[in-house]
Amino acid sequence: MPVLLQVCAVIVTLAIAGIAIATITAMRRFEQTAEEFRKTARVVRATVAEAEGVTRQVEELIGSFESVVPPLRRAAERLEDVSHRATNLSSALLNEVEGPIRNTLALVTGVRSGTRSLVQALSRRMHSTQLNGGQTP
Repeated sequence: MPVLLQVCAVIVTLAIAGIAIATITAMRRFEQTAEEFRKTARVVRATVAEAEGVTRQVEELIGSFESVVPPLRRAAERLEDVSHRATNLSSALLNEVEGPIRNTLALVTGVRSGTRSLVQALSRRMHSTQLNGGQTP
């Protein structure tokens, strides 16, 4: 066998060995990737199961809210009616009481002013009497 053929055979053998090594490395990486996918799939399955449980709980909660909402709505409507009545009553009360209270305040202010004037006049008179030696002018 000529040398050239032997060199070609060695090169082809080395190429096949390189391809085999590359294939084996790729297979190992593929196996590692497949294992990671398996782990991820397990986690995803567990997460999906938990999500389904949470979804069921939320559905039950919504169902319980559906039974609670109508009474709450009726109570809110009643409360609204009571608040309207209270507002109307307080408005009517203020309208009835405001006038007399204003009149009373005006009367009190007038009495105070008159009393102050009377006290000042008496005070001046007493002061002038004391200056005149107790004689009235």
